[in-house]
Amino acid sequence: MTTIILFWILILTVFMAMSTSSLFSLWICMEINMMMFMPMMNSKNILSSNSMILYFIIQSLASSIFILSFLINFLMMVNYITMMLITSAILIKLGAAPFHIWFPQVSEGLKFMPFSFLILNQKLIPLYILSFLNNSVMVMSIIFSSLIGSFGGWNQNSIRKIIAFSTIAHLSWMISIILCYNNWWTMYFFMYSFIIITLIFFLFKTEMSYINQTNFFLDFSKKISLITILMSLGGMPPFLGFLMKWMSIKIISMSNPIFLFFLIPSSLLNLFFYSRIMYPYFFKKMEINKMAQKMKKSGTMTAMNFLLMFLMIPMI
Repeated sequence: MTTIILFWILILTVFMAMSTSSLFSLWICMEINMMMFMPMMNSKNILSSNSMILYFIIQSLASSIFILSFLINFLMMVNYITMMLITSAILIKLGAAPFHIWFPQVSEGLKFMPFSFLILNQKLIPLYILSFLNNSVMVMSIIFSSLIGSFGGWNQNSIRKIIAFSTIAHLSWMISIILCYNNWWTMYFFMYSFIIITLIFFLFKTEMSYINQTNFFLDFSKKISLITILMSLGGMPPFLGFLMKWMSIKIISMSNPIFLFFLIPSSLLNLFFYSRIMYPYFFKKMEINKMAQKMKKSGTMTAMNFLLMFLMIPMI
């Protein structure tokens, strides 16, 4: 019952934040959102407790910087420094690079439900605040997030950490769109949320936490579902993830094409990484004719990705 109440308060604070343009009101909504999220992180697992403490410390630090920026603006009227401090505080809350170090560590200790809230719901208000800002700190974050999000997950075995680094990479795309003064970032966010929710639901049902469990826990049809979701997350055509990146490239190329020199190679590196993870599990000790027969049994989540992709095509 308590979890349900906290869930609805989390959703309500997001809608409240979206209905105001006052930075102070947005900060209040963001802090309420954080305080309602923290009880959901708590469990008897010591890793979850450590993640909750680390999350609280980092978020408190970011909030302190946010308040400090208001004081500097009030006492000294230095608008440029104020905007840089506010932007830095929001990027810390997001877990965007170069302020990302806490994000994979916190993600690793959470169960799947609070983990999904951390990478989705807790990102929405900070991204909305960033849509009112525009400075060099955001440009720096785009470059670092695209690079760290790609290389950070290469040697990871934990699926939560891999998703965390993937989220950092996708943040670089959303911040780039924000700097183009375009509201497409909201559609990008919701399409990305659909892919992540599909992936987390799959991991929850199969009880997978590490990549090396794939061969032991999954039959062929589930492996097909997993590779489909991962390819969509990486932006492989013709999946949903490709559609959202294709539209983003069109928008960014008209305003800040220089960002694409970092974003596109980053996306290709992520895609190669996902392919490298799954390739051995499909082609090791598996004959091609057997694969063709078993692909007919692929899961419903694969169909969901294809269905949503075709539903989104009329928006292009």
